[in-house]
Amino acid sequence: MPKYIVHDDPAIITDKQRIAMADLEPFGFPELWEQVWLGHREDGLFVMQCIPFRLYGVNLFDVVRLDEDDMLVEVVRKGGHRTLRALIERGLDPAAHEAVTGGIVALAQEEGFVLEWSGDRHAAINIPGDRDSASFETFMREQRAAGTLYWEWSDARPFEAPGRE
Repeated sequence: MPKYIVHDDPAIITDKQRIAMADLEPFGFPELWEQVWLGHREDGLFVMQCIPFRLYGVNLFDVVRLDEDDMLVEVVRKGGHRTLRALIERGLDPAAHEAVTGGIVALAQEEGFVLEWSGDRHAAINIPGDRDSASFETFMREQRAAGTLYWEWSDARPFEAPGRE
């Protein structure tokens, strides 16, 4: 039975939204699906309105296509944003955990970047294409060297729908 990654507080909330699912099996997460929030378009396509936690190759404002089962199957056009993700190390003492999460929140606020959390260990940060991410990359490298988190860009791999070779 699948498990679901949900977006409790999506980056964008509008009165005309749709929730769809994305199968994470192509990215090495069998039996795991991510719920995504989408904005409607007049042409039958949708715009990502959340920052993906586990999906690769998809970002906020990308234009996507769904199949008849409301599953994400294609990224039609990139929206010009990137997603930087961090997974905080399990078992940090509370002060260290707070320092890392507080640092992520403070830096996102300082830079004006939108941030979503999945639980208390996984952050997804939207980086607009016209903005410099150097301060966040430096922070992530320093935290990785200290052993407090792992980080990656969501475009480290392209989007892949299940069943595609």
